Order: sequence, then C-alpha cells, then structure tokens
Amino acid sequence: MHYFNSRVGRWSLAFTIAALGACTEDPAAPNVPLITKPNAMVADPFTVANTNDDGIGSLRWVLRYATGGETIRFDSTLAGQTITLDSTLMIRKPVTIEGPARTGITVSGGGKVRVIGVVTAGAVTLRNLTVTGGSTGTVVSPAIRSDGDLVIENSVVYGNSGGAGTVIYGGSITLINSTVSENTTPNYSEYYAAVMGGKVVVINSTIANNSTSGVGVAFSNITLRNSIVSNNAARNCLLVQGASITWEGANISDDDTCGTPTQIMIGDPVLGPLADNGGPTKTHALLAGSPAVNAGANCSVTVDQRYVPRDGQCDLGAFEFTTPTTVTLTIDPGVGVNQGNGWAVVTGTVKCSRNETFSVAVQLAQQQKNGRDVSTVDAAAIVPVECTTSVRPWIASMVLTSGAFTPGSAEANAQTVYTPGWVKPASATAKVKMYWARRSG
Repeated sequence: MHYFNSRVGRWSLAFTIAALGACTEDPAAPNVPLITKPNAMVADPFTVANTNDDGIGSLRWVLRYATGGETIRFDSTLAGQTITLDSTLMIRKPVTIEGPARTGITVSGGGKVRVIGVVTAGAVTLRNLTVTGGSTGTVVSPAIRSDGDLVIENSVVYGNSGGAGTVIYGGSITLINSTVSENTTPNYSEYYAAVMGGKVVVINSTIANNSTSGVGVAFSNITLRNSIVSNNAARNCLLVQGASITWEGANISDDDTCGTPTQIMIGDPVLGPLADNGGPTKTHALLAGSPAVNAGANCSVTVDQRYVPRDGQCDLGAFEFTTPTTVTLTIDPGVGVNQGNGWAVVTGTVKCSRNETFSVAVQLAQQQKNGRDVSTVDAAAIVPVECTTSVRPWIASMVLTSGAFTPGSAEANAQTVYTPGWVKPASATAKVKMYWARRSG
C-alpha cells in the first residue's frame, strides 16, 4: 500500500481523481440531504397518524423528531382511540401533546409499564389526554414521572397501579381542569400520594378516590385554587420537610389535612362516579347538593374539563355543574284581608325539578288614596317551603310596617331566598285583588 504523505502527492492524487470523473459519461449523483425529521412520511410531521406503539406515524415516532416547542396533535380519524404501549413513552423535549378537544386520546400502559416519562428540563404540557393502565410493580409513579415542569390540562389520570403508590411524580406539577382518580396501590402507605412533587399547583381540578394519600407530598409547596381534594385513602394532604401550602380562591376537602375550617371548606363534595359526562375525558360530576357548586372565588378558568363554560362564580373542581334545580313560583290572584287588624294573607304555589328546601320572600304593596294624598301600605314575610316535583301551596301572613290593607287592587311579589348554589333563583309578580276575609266563629 502506498501512502501519499507529501502535499504535492496529495494534490496530484486529487487532480487525477477529478480528471477521471470528468471523463465519465455517467451523470453526477443527486445531492440528497440527510433526513433530520419526518417529511414525506406523513402530511404533517407533528401529527400522529396511527395508534401503533412505534413505527412511522406513531406518537413515539413523532416525539423522536421533536426539537422543542412543537404541539403534537392527532389525525382526526384517531379521535377517541387508545394507544397501548409496550414500553414507557419517553418525552425528551419541551413539547405539548394535545388530543382532540371533543373526544380526547387515551394513552395506556396496558397494565404492564409506566405510561409516560419526561426527561427534559423544559415545560411539557399534556392536554385532552387520558393516562391509564400504568403499572410499575414496586417502582414509583405508574402513570407519569417527570424531571422538569409538567402541566396537565383538561385530562384525566385514572386506573394506574404501582407498588410504591405515588401516581404522578415530578419536580414541578401543575393540574388545570384535570382529574386524578381511582388509582391504586397494593402496598399501602400514608406517605404515597396521587400527586407528588417539589411544587404542586392544583387549579380547578379534582383529586379524589385514590388509594394513596392524596394531593401530594410537596418538598417545596402546594397551591390549591378552587379545587377538590377528597376521599383519598389515608389523608388528602401531607406536608413534609418544611413544605407549605397556599390556599387561593376556595377549596374543599373531606378532612382537615389540607387546612383548617378557616382555610378550606371541610365536607363531602358530593361527587358522582368517574364517568363520561361529555368532553375529551372522564370526570366526576358534581351532584345536586354539592357544596362545591358556585363556591369558587377569584375564578380564572373560563371553562371546565369538558370545555363547558364556567359561571362568573365557578364551581370547585374540574366539573362545572350545569343542571340546576329549576323553580316555578305562582301567586294566587285573591288576597284575604283581616277586617280586625288590616293584615293580609298571600298564597301561591311552588314546584321544583328536584326536591329542595328553601324559603320564599313575599312582598305586598297597596296604593291608598286619602283625598288628594296617596300613600303606600306594604308588608313582607319570609316563609320556608318544602319544594317537590309536584305543585305544592305556600301561604304567607304579611307583617305590616304601618297602616292597614283594605279591599281593592294591590301588587304582590314572591322570590326564592336562602337557596343552595345549585338551585336557580325564581320570582313572580302579580296584580292581586284584596277582599275582606270571612270572620271566623
């Protein structure tokens, strides 16, 4: 073998090769750039095309080509479908994975692997996803383990099981309009948590019915804003190593581990089962009678987990109650007046779409002429009512402030008061005819 060590030798060899190339009749080879990301394989390189665990067009394949900052979406034909994994889905770049808002996408560990692992220092957002079927044996976090900032929006994490109990584990975790529920562990400990992180922020979310210790063990702090943390196995909140908790808006828990009664509402939030209540993911509906209805304060989230608009005074948790009890009030046209003292009795009916207990405030006003002068005689009363789905009567003996009623025309008004948050206010106004009531005896 000959080596061309001199500069002259190297240039001579290069010249010879170039000359031989110039003499050939073959066309020059095309200049094909290296493929650094998917292009012709799918119409959009960051749209998932199938539910395969791996391979061209899969979620895992698309993630390999992400460089950071992309939003990964799903082809419309995949709406509502499930991606079952053979190994943990690793996210190595700060991206957003967004399922369809109407039907969502399910990512499942198939009962054998952790579902998602995040190994980037940047922020990763999971939106409109169901994370389920994660299983890690004796290892922590069967659903999600994250090294960086993790944001979970309009999503549900349920049906995951790990021997070490903690379901979602990370440095910084933020839940917005999301539900963490029905996650289990065969090896119970009150130091396991449904959500555990150095910083855990829970905004209009529901963490309930987990056989773990609850919202999380915050090595730095926990922030609760207009959320529900309830019915978890050992306790709902656990603070260790000098951690702290911040309360914003209003929150509810069925024990006092997340705060005292001056810091948080303590009671049963009255949740329905985890179910398809519309939207991209399952939710716990608030049932009639829930103290979480209309209990929010300083509400910053305009829709719920299902993308249902929230009221100005939002409900607590991930679900906005939208089926209030309706009330129908009527006022009878005749009003009896006591001839002895001039007091009056107003009557009417009430009917509700659900059985409820509240009160009806009644006002009665009569214009009376005395020569050229006109004065008003009025009275008011508040009466409790048991409202049912059948029409029921109510009766109010009016308490005069001054003067006395006489036969003639008047105006009566009735409106619901002291109603629970889930009862829609109702009122009625009517022109009435006042008459002398029959004397008794």
